[in-house]
Amino acid sequence: MKRINHSRLAQGVGIALATLACQTAAECRAETAYVVQIPVNVTTTLTFNSGTPPLQTEQYRNTSNHVAGVIPGLPETGGTRHGNNLAQTLEIGMRNSVYHLQSGAGNISTAGIIGNYGKINVLQAGNNLRSNVVLLNGAGMNVSVLQPAGSAPINVLIARLPGGGLLIKR
Repeated sequence: MKRINHSRLAQGVGIALATLACQTAAECRAETAYVVQIPVNVTTTLTFNSGTPPLQTEQYRNTSNHVAGVIPGLPETGGTRHGNNLAQTLEIGMRNSVYHLQSGAGNISTAGIIGNYGKINVLQAGNNLRSNVVLLNGAGMNVSVLQPAGSAPINVLIARLPGGGLLIKR
């Protein structure tokens, strides 16, 4: 009885191999699921923590929407001119939030959260201020950075360690 089962199995395998050998390989073609968002000929020169942000070349500016100078009478423009502020954020995880509020010119703020349920708030009120804040595995932690005019640069890493301890590295 076992011999009959083995011979049937061998016969089925032989038929399957013969069927596969007789079929010709059909070529399958499909378009990629990747959507190109930036043209190939565009290069970016932004590096993190490089000091000042690079100026855009006129080649990529839409001149119909770009207004040079301040138009008097618009409430958005105000009396003084502010600019060249840079706020960079990296969020990895769920339900994280980062707020950057910059008043002045030449301010650079970098904030990163790796983990879940973290909050970072950065307020820079002055000119040429720098801050780098990283919150690592700080579930439910809130970190606020307040930088008045003339304050020193802030570089801080706040991490919750696996044993429950807290590491604050400046």
